Amino acid sequence: MSAYVRAVERRPPPPGLRPGQGCAIAGLFLAGFAIFVAPLVVGPAGMALGVFAEIKGERRGRWVAALAALGMVLGLLLGLLPDKFVMN
Repeated sequence: MSAYVRAVERRPPPPGLRPGQGCAIAGLFLAGFAIFVAPLVVGPAGMALGVFAEIKGERRGRWVAALAALGMVLGLLLGLLPDKFVMN
């Protein structure tokens, strides 16, 4: 084995996102977005991203999925409020 191959094998992983972190971040964004815009579409998308992040090895993927579900429920409840409470 050449010296170059051994040096590459010993190199630490590059800084940045680990596998699944991008999905977790996008899922958190969608969880917050689901409160205000299309909770029945955006909420499940955030939950799916959270589950996918968990599968990829992100340890907070379950929390992302749970927060997306909570965002979906809050968005649905906010949509049930009468217009006189929401609008001026």
